[in-house]
Amino acid sequence: MNIRTLAISCTLAFSLVTLTTNVTAQDPEIRNGGIGSVEERRLLAEFKDNREQLNQREQELQKRELELNILQGEVDKKLRQLEALRLKLEEMLAEKEAREQERVNQLSDMYNRMEPARAANVFLNLDTDLVVGILGGMKARSAGAVLENMEGEKAARISKAYSTLKEE
Repeated sequence: MNIRTLAISCTLAFSLVTLTTNVTAQDPEIRNGGIGSVEERRLLAEFKDNREQLNQREQELQKRELELNILQGEVDKKLRQLEALRLKLEEMLAEKEAREQERVNQLSDMYNRMEPARAANVFLNLDTDLVVGILGGMKARSAGAVLENMEGEKAARISKAYSTLKEE
């Protein structure tokens, strides 16, 4: 080997050592762990990427979980509001039905005092359900007298509706 070849070889070796030293000095994991092969560095880089992706995905899942908890709270609040409204509507309906029943009872008292022929004549123009309600509040004798003064078909229809009302 001549001196020139030796000098070139030494220069190449020095450059390679310097390059390796710079790479090793710049990467703390290689510097601390002694990871030096290309495959080990590739695996380490892949592991870092996977870890970053998992951390990012975990953050996204936590964000979604928080959003779902907020939505669940809103849904629960709406359900409570709907339940309160349902109870209020039931209460209002019960009050309305009580008022209607009171009025039907008052009408029953009025028709009890009326002549059966006149009451029968008025009942011909009323709704069957209302007539049944009024007859239900009347004394049996007065209700019978009113039905007796009605035409047969209408009296039969009212009697049938009254009988199914009593069964229910």
